[in-house]
Amino acid sequence: MKRFRHNIFGLKALIFAAISASILLGSCCKEPLDIPAERSLLIYMAADNDLSEFSFTNMVKLKDGFLPKNGNIIVYQDPSDALPRLFRLVKQGSEVKEELIEEYPEENSATSEVLARCLLRMSQLFPAEDYALIMWSHGTGWLPAGTQVIHKASQTLLDVDYPMVKTFGKDGLREMDLDELVSAISSFPYHLSFILFDACLMGGIEVAYALKDLADWIVAAPTEIMGTGFPYDKIMQPIFLPQPDLEAVCNEFYRFYNEQTGVSKSATIALYNTQVLSALAASVRSIFEANRDKLNDFVPTGLQYYDRLTSRPHLFYDLDHFVSQIASPLEYAAFSEILNQMIPYKLNTPSFYGSAIPLFHFGGISTYIPVTGQQSGIREAYKKTEWNKAVGLLE
Repeated sequence: MKRFRHNIFGLKALIFAAISASILLGSCCKEPLDIPAERSLLIYMAADNDLSEFSFTNMVKLKDGFLPKNGNIIVYQDPSDALPRLFRLVKQGSEVKEELIEEYPEENSATSEVLARCLLRMSQLFPAEDYALIMWSHGTGWLPAGTQVIHKASQTLLDVDYPMVKTFGKDGLREMDLDELVSAISSFPYHLSFILFDACLMGGIEVAYALKDLADWIVAAPTEIMGTGFPYDKIMQPIFLPQPDLEAVCNEFYRFYNEQTGVSKSATIALYNTQVLSALAASVRSIFEANRDKLNDFVPTGLQYYDRLTSRPHLFYDLDHFVSQIASPLEYAAFSEILNQMIPYKLNTPSFYGSAIPLFHFGGISTYIPVTGQQSGIREAYKKTEWNKAVGLLE
């Protein structure tokens, strides 16, 4: 059976069970399954925004794909033109149907409360030996809610020649920032086997480090992700193997976009082993401490970047490329060995959005670099990130 993250969660689980029971007593929509499944997966589609139509096209792909016999695919979908619903995909004859669990009045899916409730309902109604989560929406990595510069940059090329990208959790004017995301997942007393982000710019060291104690693995992209998202008809079979084959998931994502043409041939994807993140932070901190003068004077000219900002300094750079410019050869060799353990698999097309982002140095994970000209609010927000506290980039 699934283990708890730490001993402290024994008490947390008792509280969680009491809350679960009280919620179930007030609900008449579904009884819990008697026998735990091998894995229950929640796909959280915060789609009450301009990505709404893609949530429906992705649902079509899900129904065309693999449906596990001893597992559960639970979907929370909050589109822009219908009430939010929680449902499970089930096989009825030769068709895959949406078995309604609950329908909700209008609510904001870009809040930690709604995400926490959906995780709770998954474990209440579909208990399993293993739980996993797919986060589907817009995304802006570690950036604080309301950082409009990234959203605006993502609109600059949107015309008939440039398809939509997923530039997490945007519902109206509300966004779920990283602290809220961590809070929601932390409320779930079971350790997740993996979190997959079908959202832009979530493949950052700040995001991975903040989630390191909540999941064994993270799948994410340091760049944006095209609006069509993951090929859901291809990735469910490897996800529901006894041990999820997340390399195969990454490969299916890459293959889908690498076979496209024009600007649609755009993809970066990486797999992160969260158990190595503490060692990576220790390595980076020692490099920063030993090279503080270089760090203070560093200008990221020619450095690999991952966002499409052109009139302002970039906010997402390649971590590996950055450290290679700061560290001594011996320091960099030690860092690289740890980074390769933390990122055992990564893939990229030659560029993203055509000439907008040439991918000449793909280390697999992004980082923020403080440079002159950035909003002071962004720098102050970065100081509070757990990654910055661990490595001391901004003192």
